[in-house]
Amino acid sequence: MKKRIIPSILLESGSTNACLSQEFSPWRTVGTLAQQLKLHVSRGCDELLIINPQSSFNGLLPFSDRISKLIVNNTDIPVAYSGGIRDSATASECINKCFDKVFLTSSFLDSPKILSEIASIVGVQSVGVCLPYRCIGESSNRFVWDFGRRECLTKKPLQYYIQKVFECGAGEILLYSVDRDGTLNGLDEQILPLLQSCDLSRPVLLGGGAGKPEHFVNVLRSELVQGVVASSIFSLTQETPSTLRGFCLEDGIPMRKA
Repeated sequence: MKKRIIPSILLESGSTNACLSQEFSPWRTVGTLAQQLKLHVSRGCDELLIINPQSSFNGLLPFSDRISKLIVNNTDIPVAYSGGIRDSATASECINKCFDKVFLTSSFLDSPKILSEIASIVGVQSVGVCLPYRCIGESSNRFVWDFGRRECLTKKPLQYYIQKVFECGAGEILLYSVDRDGTLNGLDEQILPLLQSCDLSRPVLLGGGAGKPEHFVNVLRSELVQGVVASSIFSLTQETPSTLRGFCLEDGIPMRKA
């Protein structure tokens, strides 16, 4: 299976401003959504992920007609959306308007069965789950991070939720390291042994911490990881999806073409 590099765009709460994040929270505006969409497309991006974490718990609509128009007018590539998808009606509206896929987080954690319901309506290929996680304690155990409650769900390990995601019918899963987010210090390579203990029936994406080409290569070499989601590297360095794709190809990693 060919590997993927997926730029992500984080939206500020209630706006179409794009920003960078640290520990999965907005901290620095880098332009408008329209500017970021045009930039990524011009740099050889072949898919995008828009993340709006605030909409998961502040009652805001997960997206607006303005956002939909910006995507339609500025992209000709698949765009996925994460944030505030609470039910099948909202998911269907996203898919029908302009998005190719939706990612669940809070709604899945509150009620895993909603994933099965949404998948049965929009299709398995059009729904995924994003699991932010943190390491806790000297043993570096990994636990899902609940963004709304600002706490880790420590009763069950990350592995439990990974298995639950696939049992409930997700098309893919994004595992996002909150601790590494915005650091540019590297992806969580130590999660690879954990993934070996899981029954991975669908693609796994990793995110959080990618800051140079080697970081992508180090995880995409693994047959367990199908793609990397990244943001800060595209605003704070000279790297583009095209240059990173070329670096991976030189290492012998099969890559999806733009």
